[in-house]
Amino acid sequence: MKHSSLVFALSLLLLAPACSKSEISDAPAAEVSDTGMTATVSDTSATTATQASGPVTTAQVIKEKSSIDFVGAKVTRDHKGKFHNFDGSIEYAGATPQKIAFEIDVASLQTDDAKLDGHLKTADFFDVEKFPKATFTSTSLTAGAPAGSPPGTTHLLTGTLNMHGVDKEVSFPVVTQQTPEGVRATSEFTINRHEWGISYKGMADDLIKDNVLIKLNMLFPPPPAA
Repeated sequence: MKHSSLVFALSLLLLAPACSKSEISDAPAAEVSDTGMTATVSDTSATTATQASGPVTTAQVIKEKSSIDFVGAKVTRDHKGKFHNFDGSIEYAGATPQKIAFEIDVASLQTDDAKLDGHLKTADFFDVEKFPKATFTSTSLTAGAPAGSPPGTTHLLTGTLNMHGVDKEVSFPVVTQQTPEGVRATSEFTINRHEWGISYKGMADDLIKDNVLIKLNMLFPPPPAA
């Protein structure tokens, strides 16, 4: 009886790592395509919004109350990280948000593992000496929640994400809220790192997963008063 109990306990310990669930698993995936496939349609949508909504003004992100985080995963565990240095802006047409852009200093990344920080900056991953910046510039911001969007979604944001020297068109759900401090825009979505040529596999017994979770939490000044 004691022998059976010991075997059962050891089995649970061995199975625990394999059964742990990654934070990435339930996050929605961004729609990704080559930029040339959608640029004309997106540019037209942005122009129409500007003409219909009034004069355009631009405001800078409130960086001390904003964050850009990410989660990567190996077979055995998740790794949480963030970028400390970034800039961003929002463009209002009248009082309506219509365009969002941000630029990230990739070398400012920090994770929960100092050794991993150094490795991520090498040519195996971001190659920060060659590609020091990542940028996103939206081409359309569409009100509404497409089918299958997470609860609370208010907009679909589409734009060009340049990372690791590769441009891709991405679309992802966004939650925007008007607060006393300004306009808060948040989103969580996954991208496949291979789409941007980041394809290091990891160790044979601890492979790196393809998807990376992006967490955006941006606070912008309120739109100008009517």
